[in-house]
Amino acid sequence: MSCDWIEVFDQLTINGACVPSRAVSCNMRFHADRKVQRLHLAASRQQHNHKQSHSHSDDSIDEEQTMCSREAAKKSIKYYLRNSSLHGLKYIAEESITIPERVFFGISFVLVVILSGFFISNIYIKWSASPIIISTSAKQQLTSNIPFPAITICNLNQALRSRVQRISSTSKNYSLLMNLCSRDYDQTITYIGTWTYFKALLVEVAQPCDQMLLHCSFGARKEICSTIFNSILTDDGLCCTFNALDPIYLFRNYTDDVRIEPATENSIFKAINWTPESGYAKNLPEFYYPRTSGGTGSRMGLTVVLNASTEEYYCTKSMGNGFKVLVHNPAELPKVSNYGFVVSAGREARIPIEPVYEDATPSIRSIKKAVRRCLFSDENDLSYYRTYSRKNCELECEAKLLLRECSCVLYYLPRIDPAARVCGPNDNNCTNRVQTEIESSKTNLSCENCWPGCFELTYKSVMSSSTIVAGPSYQNGEQLPEHLFNTSRTGEVNELAILHFYYLTNNFRSTTKSEMFGFTEFLSNTGGLLGLFMGFSIFSVIEIVYYVTMRPFCASRTLHERRRRRQAELLWLTPVHQRRRINVQRPPPYSQLGKAKAVDGSKMKQTLWQTLRAGRDPIVYPYLD
Repeated sequence: MSCDWIEVFDQLTINGACVPSRAVSCNMRFHADRKVQRLHLAASRQQHNHKQSHSHSDDSIDEEQTMCSREAAKKSIKYYLRNSSLHGLKYIAEESITIPERVFFGISFVLVVILSGFFISNIYIKWSASPIIISTSAKQQLTSNIPFPAITICNLNQALRSRVQRISSTSKNYSLLMNLCSRDYDQTITYIGTWTYFKALLVEVAQPCDQMLLHCSFGARKEICSTIFNSILTDDGLCCTFNALDPIYLFRNYTDDVRIEPATENSIFKAINWTPESGYAKNLPEFYYPRTSGGTGSRMGLTVVLNASTEEYYCTKSMGNGFKVLVHNPAELPKVSNYGFVVSAGREARIPIEPVYEDATPSIRSIKKAVRRCLFSDENDLSYYRTYSRKNCELECEAKLLLRECSCVLYYLPRIDPAARVCGPNDNNCTNRVQTEIESSKTNLSCENCWPGCFELTYKSVMSSSTIVAGPSYQNGEQLPEHLFNTSRTGEVNELAILHFYYLTNNFRSTTKSEMFGFTEFLSNTGGLLGLFMGFSIFSVIEIVYYVTMRPFCASRTLHERRRRRQAELLWLTPVHQRRRINVQRPPPYSQLGKAKAVDGSKMKQTLWQTLRAGRDPIVYPYLD
């Protein structure tokens, strides 16, 4: 500065030689210099802001270009290792320890992961290989909640001699009779049997149920045998069955020709539907069948007196006389020939029965059929029976194999193809071979695909018997008809048999198929192992997902927003100067200089400094926000 106001005032005061013209020129020169300085300052500020905005924009572009680079990935991984909740990872990214220490923790972490994966694989193998566990139910069930077993009784004699003599040896029915009796006959016979003819032959030659059953009682109540027993066709010929499911609920495509005899119209017992899975309906009629148990003991069970009629024996599959009996599920057709037990004529037998009920929890439906190895009722794929069971499936399988191998079906098997012929004597070689291979289960002709039902009801029975002796020393304690055991009919007593079927207890324990390892158990076991080895939790998965997806996305979005804002700033960054009129202050008149001398020097300087600062023009940037 060439001239200073303080110096001017001092000179005027002390010497009195400075003239007013010089003071005015110094004042004008001073204001001119300040104006030039302000213009240079504004220009430099504008240039600096412009360069700074360009540098920020360039940095933003560089950051966005290098965000997915290798260096950015390394930084992200290092940040994750330092802040991860997994144990041991923070030591790998720790810079204050040596490289061998980091390698040690890295190898340890890898070994821990491998070890935990090994144990988890063991759990998974166990879960996938044996997901079902069969356990005994903690709660006992009542026998009144399940039906009394179906009981099928067959006379060992399959044809009455007096009735066979009416059939000519040259007739077609005689050929079918030889098939029933399994006797060798003229193998050149090519007669194709039909179900209609075979049904008529069975009714003609077999012993009727009303002749075989002489006395019946159930639940300490005497019953009419013809009303509680129905005729049924089995592999042992025509038999009598008690408490079996009515054919209308047993067969899928029911027709009246499946009945051996018409349904009893005057019976007070009404047929109802029942399955091991669904059980009985809530609203039941007063009298119905399949019937439930009346109680325990032989008096409350089923008691029957049977007539063997040994003098009428014509053909039989046994070397003795008597009856073959099978206790089975009411929803299954019996296969008496292989699974029934024999009661000789002239004996009294007691058969205590124990129900075996297997149920399943709904949770095992999610398990594959090939793994759980059982089927629910709605998964039934049988074409002939409505209710699925292993026995019914095996009967259908046998019929399909015979139809494929021998082009015929045995008379007692399901008629899957209505047009299929009934196997005759000339088919015995083929049918015997197929049945032997099915029962051996060692060849391709097997029914291994017939899995048990998830809900199944079977019955265990043990028989004990003694000889019937008629006489005054032997009393009848079962309220049986006395005329049947009269001493004058001692010879006829050897033709009779007495059977008692009954429960031992009113309750029993069922078995339940349930998940041994469900998804919840598998998850808890897996989480326990991972938590033990690595401190792993669900939040660790969330962290990994965050660092892989959310963090890069949010960083990219932030950089994009920053670049957009800076572009907007560059577009609108135009400095607006609010110009002020520069008022040149004239020096005070010479007459007033004397008064200025009285003013304090420091106060004068402070006022002048404030005046100089007030003279600057501020720069205003009208931002878009």
